[in-house]
This record gives sequence, structure tokens and C-alpha cells, in this order.
Amino acid sequence: MVRLAATRVGSTVVAYDGETVVLDGRLTGTIALSDLRAACDLEPRKGWLRVVQGALHGLAQSVQSDVDLLDLEAVRPHLRSRVYAVGALLTEDVVTEPFADGLVEALVVEVQGAVRTVPAPIVLQWQVSVPGLFVRARQQTLDAGLPLRSSLDLDGVELTALESTGPFTATHVHWLPSYVDVPPAGALVALPTRHLVLVAPLLGRQQTLDAAQAMLVNADRLWREGPGGLSPDLWWWHPPDLVLLPGTPTSLSPPPAFLQVLDALPS
Repeated sequence: MVRLAATRVGSTVVAYDGETVVLDGRLTGTIALSDLRAACDLEPRKGWLRVVQGALHGLAQSVQSDVDLLDLEAVRPHLRSRVYAVGALLTEDVVTEPFADGLVEALVVEVQGAVRTVPAPIVLQWQVSVPGLFVRARQQTLDAGLPLRSSLDLDGVELTALESTGPFTATHVHWLPSYVDVPPAGALVALPTRHLVLVAPLLGRQQTLDAAQAMLVNADRLWREGPGGLSPDLWWWHPPDLVLLPGTPTSLSPPPAFLQVLDALPS
């Protein structure tokens, strides 16, 4: 319904994460779905499309970026890097780089809390290096504010949590050693929502197995519950890579390289 309403006001839904939709076109901006639900609750079902269309117009106008994307100098200070689930970006012309299995890192512009993805045709007109844009975007994401670091006990397993209210928390995996003492064996990482990163350094065999089970169970739950679900998966952070550890809340099927590292850990 949101996509249909957006089309009627001359816009396209280019990203959706269960908590927000990102519009591009005549009306551009990030729209909180909670506001749309609240508006629909006040009307009978047959009037929902009209309500959503009106709400989209008003909300998009309130957060619409006044930065001209064609003006690179105006855009530069607002560049950010945001991690999305594969499939959450509903258009193929967004500038992205691989982040991990099932996840991509997108170049976005943030103005007063409104986030816009950057279309590839715009970057072609800028005539600059895409890797260089990501370097700047990541640094400005870091400079914009650090997530809160805290210790978390999940089912008797000690984890480190990185949390923030913004959508850029997962990007901070790039600087994981700044938040957590990571041993040579690496760390387990879960990214259940756009607001939360869970980390467990690989310290011992049993500790790692216990942490993996607790993280898979809770990542799946948090991803389903939201808000801002990102992924139910578990990764092995082995610099510079995030290696997917296939599993479910009840089983883990790691690759041989991880098993070799696990076997070398103290019991």
C-alpha cells in the first residue's frame, strides 16, 4: 500500500527495513512507518490508501533534503555509509559495496536525520572515485557519533553490545578493535538490527560455542522483533573479513577455516 501511495504522489520506495521507507522522486526522504500506522488507526480500512498518501506527502515534505545531489561540494559533508540487508534496497542503481554475505554497504546522504541513498547515475556525473567516496562516508559516519558500548549477559554468556538510536551502527564494525579487545582468533559478530551490534571475542572452545548458540538464538529473535531488523545471521570477524557462519537457533555449520581456529583455542 505504501508503494502504491508513493507512486501516486510521484515517488518510488527505494529502501524498506520494516521500520522506515526511503522515498525518491518528487517527494524525497525517510518516512517512519510508525507514523503511517498511527494515521491509519484513526480511519476505516477503506480509507487507508488515502490516509497513507496524505501522510506520505506531509511527512516527506517535512524531511525532504534541501541538498542538491548533483552538487558534490554541497553533498560531501553529508555523506554517510549505511549497511542494508540484500533486498532492502529496492532499486539496482544505488551505489553499494559488499559488506558481508547477505549485506551491502550503501552510500547515503544524511540531512537533519533524513537519509537518502545515492543513485549511481549521480556519482557518474560527479566523476570521482567511488572507493574514495566510501572512505569519506565511513569517516564521517564515525565522526558523527559513536555507539554506546556495554556488557551484556545473554543466557550466561558475556557479550559486548554496541547500540545507537541511528541507522549506522553496523558500519562501526569497520572499527571493531576500537570497541572490543579482539584476539588473533577473531570474534563472533551479530547484526540483528540497524541499532545493535553484538560481539564475542574467541577466547576458548566452549566459550565460543556457548556464545555462538546464544547469539544465534537472540539475533534471530531481535531481528524478528525489530525495530529495524537487519539480519538473523552470525559472522566470524577475521580481519579484514566478515565470514558467514551458517546456522540456526539450534545448530551451527561453520566453514573448515573456522573449525581449525576453534580447535586451536584453549578448552
